[in-house]
Amino acid sequence: MVLIINQRTGGHAGAIARADCWESAGGKTPTYTVVTPTEVERRTAGKQVVIAIHGFNVSRPDAVRAYISLERQLALTADQVFFGVAWPGDGWIPVVNYPWESGDAASCGRYLATWLTAAMPQAASFNFVSHSLGGRVLLEAVRTLERSAAQVCITAGAVDDDVLSASYAEVKGKAERISVLTSTKDVVLRAAYPLGDFVTDVFLGDRDSPWHGALGRKGPNPAEVPPGVTTCRIPTDPAYGHGDYFPPGNGGVGNGRWKKSVDYMSRALKGDEPTRWE
Repeated sequence: MVLIINQRTGGHAGAIARADCWESAGGKTPTYTVVTPTEVERRTAGKQVVIAIHGFNVSRPDAVRAYISLERQLALTADQVFFGVAWPGDGWIPVVNYPWESGDAASCGRYLATWLTAAMPQAASFNFVSHSLGGRVLLEAVRTLERSAAQVCITAGAVDDDVLSASYAEVKGKAERISVLTSTKDVVLRAAYPLGDFVTDVFLGDRDSPWHGALGRKGPNPAEVPPGVTTCRIPTDPAYGHGDYFPPGNGGVGNGRWKKSVDYMSRALKGDEPTRWE
């Protein structure tokens, strides 16, 4: 079973919905049970809350199956509780839809922060991990939170490489540490991201610069100084692609590379030194 913070009106595509908490066992066709606000507050009281956020073009069923694998691999302790965020970052024509998803990601991040504040008033801490465009949901959520976050881990971040010095600079003051996991062999971030980001910035009013690369390729630019921000670049052999960070949405193992990425997340969440690739 996995706890889901649902922010979408449908399983595929659809619009942003008011956040609610569900529980699911996953499977080929996941079903969901509503978790009441009272139960959410009870389960999170005194706990380190771990919030995972998927990236672009992930349906709700795929997100649920991936989160079940992710929670299992993270091997959380008794004082931690896991939630996966299901946000509408997919569309019927994904390539065409991508530039519009950046705005949805930011909106979902703000709504997520508001919901967390109201739903989990007694949580010991909030900790975040994200993949791809989920990094924008994460950054917006941390910036909007009424309290500081603890550990923040951004993998394959599909946001501009200068966000921690520019549009989201204040996030550094609202987290104990931000860990960034990158791969220069990520073809999606090298080739597709700049085009989609250019459209978003120039035509759709995004606040980022249209001339920067992705955070998830080479890390922050300009480079950030530890301990506030730590960056780990995955070695080029084997070459990690954009889909190698989170578990696959079919509930299987895939090529298995994601397990090493999730182990990195686990070290970051524990407050260990996550600057090296193991």
